[in-house]
Amino acid sequence: MKLSIVVPSYNGAPVLEELCREIADKVKTAFEILIVDDGSPVRPVPVILKLRNEGMDIKGVFLKYNYGQQLATCAGLFCASGDYIITADDDLSHNPEYFDDMLAKAEEEGLEALFAVPSSRERGTVRKIGSRIRDGIFTLCFRKPRGISVSSFRLIKRAVVEKIIQNASEYRYLSVEILRHTARIGNMAVTYKPRDSETRYNLPDLFKLGLSLLGSSHYIPARIRPKSRAGEMEYTII
Repeated sequence: MKLSIVVPSYNGAPVLEELCREIADKVKTAFEILIVDDGSPVRPVPVILKLRNEGMDIKGVFLKYNYGQQLATCAGLFCASGDYIITADDDLSHNPEYFDDMLAKAEEEGLEALFAVPSSRERGTVRKIGSRIRDGIFTLCFRKPRGISVSSFRLIKRAVVEKIIQNASEYRYLSVEILRHTARIGNMAVTYKPRDSETRYNLPDLFKLGLSLLGSSHYIPARIRPKSRAGEMEYTII
């Protein structure tokens, strides 16, 4: 059994070494780390080479342009080789101590996707509003089961990942694609680490995200849905 840990990153070089060392310290399952650099002005090449020279199984996926977190994550899926893929943010909020537990829960319950959601965390107003907008859209437009929450901290079985990357022309949001390809979905309550700031998004950004999600729904005629760029990404791997 092998985990591929996909970390989309933009300007994350200052924290990536700490994150990778924490993964190596806490994860017992065999793993590879894929740092997907989303066109950062300063690439984290020295960090990746340093850790690889120390024996860590780590790759750098360097996008030619800034495509955004969703497409950066998709690039990581293209390059991952594990039996399960975990996606985690680069800001240290997604705690690696849960990675093995996520895998064990998915195996025990026969889940093909598992979203890790905060068990108890004070959220600011912006994050609460954004979560409610997102949850409503996923339930109404993408058949998300009630009682299930989605998040960017997730584990996905290889079979589902293969379906997603084979349909890259439709890809815009990974959680949307998961819901399209499997109903065997679950949640696991975890404790998130505090972020350096409340959120990377302000309220207008979150509303734009909501509108963009609506635009990717199959309720919107295909001829006016935004075109996916997933199959057009340019990147190099080291």
